[in-house]
Amino acid sequence: MFSKIYDILGESLNVLDDRQNIIASNIANANTPGYKAKTLNFEDVMKSLVLSESSLPMKTNSVKDLSNGYMNGGAPDGSGFIKSFVHNQTDESIPPLDGNTVDLSKEMTDMASNAIRFEAAAGLLTKKFTMLNYAITQANP
Repeated sequence: MFSKIYDILGESLNVLDDRQNIIASNIANANTPGYKAKTLNFEDVMKSLVLSESSLPMKTNSVKDLSNGYMNGGAPDGSGFIKSFVHNQTDESIPPLDGNTVDLSKEMTDMASNAIRFEAAAGLLTKKFTMLNYAITQANP
């Protein structure tokens, strides 16, 4: 009944939330010796979640099959799917003597960028639901 855009926007909010948590963890561990900064590429995750028009969906017998909040399936808590996209950041600069690779200025920039993306996706989802609500409440029988 609903357009796939609701699924895509909802999943993008989930991925952006996970990315924000990773960035926050990096910032929290900025002074932890030996900590390796992590990254989650939003575009890579979304490409894997959204089926291309040429791909065929897998036949399932139940709505519970392979649908744990992620459009292409995932772990029961969703963490296994996202964890497969979390990697250590690659940094070309020389790390400090304590081995910590967190660059606070980069993390703060990433956090601001992520927040803007989250607000945009949430705003689009709100608009879609507002239009749907309008169509339901203003429909003439």
